Amino acid sequence: MRTLLAALTAATLTAVAGPAAAQTAAPRPAQRIEVVGQGSVDRMPDRVAVTFAIITNDDTASKATTDNNIVFNALLAKMQALGLNTGAIRTTNYMINYNARPAQPNPQFPQRYGYIVTRNVTVTSDSTERAGAIVDGGVAAGVTNVAGVVFTIRDARGAYRAAQTAAVADAQAQAEGLAAAAHLHVVRLASISAGASTSVPRPVFFSNAVALRAAPPPPVPTDVEASSLTVNATVTAVYEVAP
Repeated sequence: MRTLLAALTAATLTAVAGPAAAQTAAPRPAQRIEVVGQGSVDRMPDRVAVTFAIITNDDTASKATTDNNIVFNALLAKMQALGLNTGAIRTTNYMINYNARPAQPNPQFPQRYGYIVTRNVTVTSDSTERAGAIVDGGVAAGVTNVAGVVFTIRDARGAYRAAQTAAVADAQAQAEGLAAAAHLHVVRLASISAGASTSVPRPVFFSNAVALRAAPPPPVPTDVEASSLTVNATVTAVYEVAP
């Protein structure tokens, strides 16, 4: 009888002590801090894209398209004279619309009537110094609008990677600063994710080229200078910290 009571007492003590021991042995959850790092780099652009619009209209569709083709062919000739091949000259949009002439057109709102042919052409060069010459060539060819000049970076991914490196360094510095302020230290990087890349282009816009042709020719060629571009990157990082 005494042996049975001793066995039951030992089993009871084991059942009570077991969960407490297990609870004591469980590891404490790691403390974590999350930061958003930001980085940026400046790069000089090494590519320029000039966008032109050629708009023609006539009561006859064939005449409207023919006039548009004449200007486009003249633009091709001007660009080829600058040393640009046909691969650098791309038609990005082409459409034909019909706009009926009203019985009494409003002179305050001049519009095109009949068949309206619109062609958008982008000329790209890896020499940013050619921007002004491309603009002048397009105006001389008879384009309707110079829609814009945009400078870009050919190795955009390389610039973004450099910005990411700066963003990671910023995240590390933030984590160490926060940990030190809380009397902790960074143990390790638990996770990291990249945000979207952004860049700050330097577009240059021009007004209607017809008005430029109506005025006397400029005494000097068009000069469009490139300026540095800023590429931005962000990362979200989670760090484990401890006392």
